[in-house]
Amino acid sequence: MAINESQVVEQRIGFCRFNRYIFSIPMRVFLFVPCFIDQFYPNVAVSTIKVLEHLGCEVTFPENQTCCGQPAYNSGYFDEARLMAMHEMNAFMKFKATVGDRKEYEFDPKHDYVVGPSGSCIAMIRNFYPQLLADDERFNQTVKSFGARTYEFTEFIDRVIGVNKFHGKLNASISFHDSCHGLRELGVKDGPRKIFKQIEGLKLVELPQNEVCCGFGGTFSVKFPEISVAMADEKLKNFSLTGCDTLVSADMSCLMHLQGRAKRHGTPVRFTHIAEIMAESIS
Repeated sequence: MAINESQVVEQRIGFCRFNRYIFSIPMRVFLFVPCFIDQFYPNVAVSTIKVLEHLGCEVTFPENQTCCGQPAYNSGYFDEARLMAMHEMNAFMKFKATVGDRKEYEFDPKHDYVVGPSGSCIAMIRNFYPQLLADDERFNQTVKSFGARTYEFTEFIDRVIGVNKFHGKLNASISFHDSCHGLRELGVKDGPRKIFKQIEGLKLVELPQNEVCCGFGGTFSVKFPEISVAMADEKLKNFSLTGCDTLVSADMSCLMHLQGRAKRHGTPVRFTHIAEIMAESIS
């Protein structure tokens, strides 16, 4: 019987988990922080580190990283996006990390991971970097190995670490918004919901039409503002039906868009990233 690619990946992940468990070697994570989180929501990055370290990961932050290039790519500036993709991979692959008294080490594409709290940016790296650099022999193999080790935050916990390793406690009622990039380009759907089940006292009330876009879509909201606003208002209307006061997502860009509309309407809603909920539950 032929083994498909997903089975091979699962076997490799399982082997990696086994080795690190037997020899007590922490998973090494190189943290990718989206530019909008860096500028507007730094607590999301802090919470991401807190949760990953709580789960036994060794987290380092390559300081030379910049934007993943998605805005340029979506606007048709492919040459500029290509240069940003090259820079971003180099920022991680050639970064010399140190932890404690240990000597410097570089990113190992066979054992280390890149993790980011954004389905949007991770989808850009994993799905569209290979297209941008398909004809560049210098990066052709690098982009494949780099993409294969790059994960969205909840995806990494669900598919690599194992969601059963996380346990928290938080008395709250929340609703969850599935971002388009996470859902459609990365296949992230069940992972966040599995995580919520690991938090004692947390009640998830499903959002009506939870797979419908919030209207942000990056440059879409700039090119089609009237449509974007109408979609955001519809999403907020559906949220009001849940009876919750907190809307959670794994993509802060969606929440930034919805937060702006809620503020304009004077609607009191707490918008928070899933990493913040998880960090709060282990405090």
